[in-house]
Amino acid sequence: MIRRATSEIKIIGINFFIISSAFTVALIVLSAIAGELLHFYPVSFEVMFPFFVTIAVGEWGKTRADSNFDIIAAQSSSLFHWVLLRYVITFGISSLFAVFCMVISSAFRYELPLWELLVIYFPPAFFLSSLCALFGIYYTGEHIATLTCGIVWLIVLLIRSLLRISGVEYIYLFIRYADEQNPVWIWNKIVITVIGIFLWGVIYLKCKRTDAL
Repeated sequence: MIRRATSEIKIIGINFFIISSAFTVALIVLSAIAGELLHFYPVSFEVMFPFFVTIAVGEWGKTRADSNFDIIAAQSSSLFHWVLLRYVITFGISSLFAVFCMVISSAFRYELPLWELLVIYFPPAFFLSSLCALFGIYYTGEHIATLTCGIVWLIVLLIRSLLRISGVEYIYLFIRYADEQNPVWIWNKIVITVIGIFLWGVIYLKCKRTDAL
């Protein structure tokens, strides 16, 4: 397993780490210079970083768009294990950059405890990146999964006004960004995480069908 993980990291390449580092540094700098009127943590860790993680999964953790997909699918005993491993590596490393950004940013402006930042960050990042992984199994073209998730991300930001409808607050992806004082935000994060797990159930079934071919 360690050997396979090391091999996947080599496939991801150095550009992933360079771009991730640059993005992290940019947010740290923003945390130092941003004014008090900016709700930095919801913007950065509920909206921006989850989107970056989704891009990482779609671009560096691509599956069906990988030029070697047919070879891997033919030789692998379980396609799902390969898809999951590639996802865990890209999502995990990206999330480490997010945690590092949280810790350093807190030195410049302390608004929320670290545990709350993690709770704000993980569900939208997990859901969007899982959705990207799902699209990555179906689409053979490069960038299509990332583009589709980018459109979903943008639409969710634009339909913020739907929070006026009762019940929407339980499934709205960026609840703390849209309504920082909403009392159901913990339940919102639980629901979104459960939906993300459901997406992985769909990915598993799709991979099983592919293995059976």
